[in-house]
Amino acid sequence: MERERELKYSLLDPPPVDDAVVDAFRGSGYALDPRGSERHLDVYVDTPDFALRAVGVALRRRDAAGVRLATLKTIGRVRGPYHERAELELPLDPHGAWPAALLARLAELVPVPATKLVSQLELRTERRSFAVQRDGRVVAELCFDEVAARAPGAEREALFREAELEAMDGTSLAELEAIAARLERVVTLTPSGVTKLQRAEALLSLGAVLD
Repeated sequence: MERERELKYSLLDPPPVDDAVVDAFRGSGYALDPRGSERHLDVYVDTPDFALRAVGVALRRRDAAGVRLATLKTIGRVRGPYHERAELELPLDPHGAWPAALLARLAELVPVPATKLVSQLELRTERRSFAVQRDGRVVAELCFDEVAARAPGAEREALFREAELEAMDGTSLAELEAIAARLERVVTLTPSGVTKLQRAEALLSLGAVLD
């Protein structure tokens, strides 16, 4: 499995327009290349008794622009906004079945047959992304996410915004932090020590308690 390394932040307000974000990095040694927007649907699955969650594993299907992917992640290591975790991402087969290699890795982490997996949560995300370059090399990806989460078939939704800075190979934590510091010129970043899945579950649970 590959290692995913990123800084995660909560956003209270909508992020600024692309030009403002790009301008914030002028003269910094970094250049931002807007990559546009995309929408994707993530469906997280688990057993009815949440066996994957119990061992710190998340498994999802993603549909984005006609591409269907399966992603397996571990909780990994979290320190403030810094998240480092193992990740395996593979295409779903043409019929939507889980890739055999992914199921084999899942079995090493938690012995759960695929027939026991059921949809637990849906996250619909509107994402704006930027390639962060230094000396002509992409060192990170910056994403602004608007997320709507709900249980399959449910009416209640949890809405939230996030910013993520994901490191490319060879990019240090110090460099990610320098990029984040520059970004704070145009947007207020609140460090987040939870994943999207954890945040969605917490907000939906809070909503259920308040009802």
